[in-house]
Amino acid sequence: MILKPLLLLAFCTFAKVQYAFADDVPQQVIENIEVYEDPNGDGVSQVVISEGDVKQYSYRTKKSHPEDPFPDDGFDWPTIYEEADDMLDASLLMYPIASLRQLAKDSPELFGEDDAKEILKEPNTIRAIDTVIDKHAEVLRKHLEPSAYRVMNDALDAIVDRQDAAGSKHRATLLQVGDDNSKQELVYAILVDSALQRIIVSFRGSTTTKDFIMDAQLWIQTIKNPFSETKNQAKKLGIHNGFHDYLFYESTSTKEGEDVQIKYEVIINQVVEVLNNNPGFKLYVTGHSLGGALSNLFAFMASSRHDIPKPVTCVSVASPYVGDRRYRAAFRLSERKGNLRHLRVANKKDIVTLLPFISIKLSPYKHTGVELKLNRDRHQLIYPKCGWRFISNILKRTWQNSLFSNPSLKYLTNHGCKEYNKRLDVDKEYLDTVFLNDFYADNKFIGDLKKISDELGKEL
Repeated sequence: MILKPLLLLAFCTFAKVQYAFADDVPQQVIENIEVYEDPNGDGVSQVVISEGDVKQYSYRTKKSHPEDPFPDDGFDWPTIYEEADDMLDASLLMYPIASLRQLAKDSPELFGEDDAKEILKEPNTIRAIDTVIDKHAEVLRKHLEPSAYRVMNDALDAIVDRQDAAGSKHRATLLQVGDDNSKQELVYAILVDSALQRIIVSFRGSTTTKDFIMDAQLWIQTIKNPFSETKNQAKKLGIHNGFHDYLFYESTSTKEGEDVQIKYEVIINQVVEVLNNNPGFKLYVTGHSLGGALSNLFAFMASSRHDIPKPVTCVSVASPYVGDRRYRAAFRLSERKGNLRHLRVANKKDIVTLLPFISIKLSPYKHTGVELKLNRDRHQLIYPKCGWRFISNILKRTWQNSLFSNPSLKYLTNHGCKEYNKRLDVDKEYLDTVFLNDFYADNKFIGDLKKISDELGKEL
């Protein structure tokens, strides 16, 4: 008689503990197994979701309804595929561009004095950089990794082609590259894309010893919550210590006579100036791996500022976890306010996207945004739901987000640039017909953002 209540109590206790460590409980998942035609011409498509049922989702137009988190402001929003593909190019381009610039600094004789200066010139058009690269193709093939050279060529060509298609008056300009101390500090670039009216901030992923040291700092650092005055919001947010320190440290690149600034302030001040000079443009932030984590944190902080046009869009690629439950609650509040959009691109069984999971003090990390999960033969669009009514899915979600359920002999392959490009193109036909704003506006998929953020705040 006593055994059953004791077993039930033990299970509930275990489930409650698991809930704290479960990544997202549960998640609304749409799997692109099959897309049906729009028989009525009314903008309603049918997709098969993970449970095998057919439900209707309204993918209306590029313009959202007035009650949506992101109402129509006249901006021509791209499709999910276009956003993911363009930002994947921008994030992966950071690796070879940083290597190219370092080579021009260390060995300018390889290019000749004039061309070395052209590579390092700021600002400079993407077309001019592409021309120099084509001119010195043999040198670069010898001194860069073959994959890096290929990624750089493909990404630059794609940007140039997009400018040509948009007309002669449009051009992409590499405005600023923050790589003065690339072995000890984060590396970033600011790109102005006039064809798509974007200001892009791209962060480089891990390449140096310092990068990997920062990745390994699993403990949580707290920062002030920029939304702390909002009901149910925590005063402090927990952030991965390494990512925090990389973005909020005193920059060594401060020029003589200038006040010392933290790196975030240096970058955000540059971004504000560029946005002021380009009215109507939107801010996009991206990066791969470590760069994806930095883009997440930077975009969130930028979304809380009054001098940044909204919404800020973050497209992170292969990003590890960034913050704790408090951070996710504040992140969702920013989404609810219409300040922030986040597409988190992650390959299935990419080990980096499963880490660090918990901090040294056993405090769980949480992912944010709409996840575009890329499998080898299909994709999933996922947004985490929350609440104790979903307790039956706790063990399932905990298992799905663990290393144990994602065994692979190709962890490095799954994290690589080539694999991300290949998997994204698998479902291009479908992803090129749907829009991120429409998913944010669909309560069947996203849930009630206000209720979710309030519930998360109460749980803190």
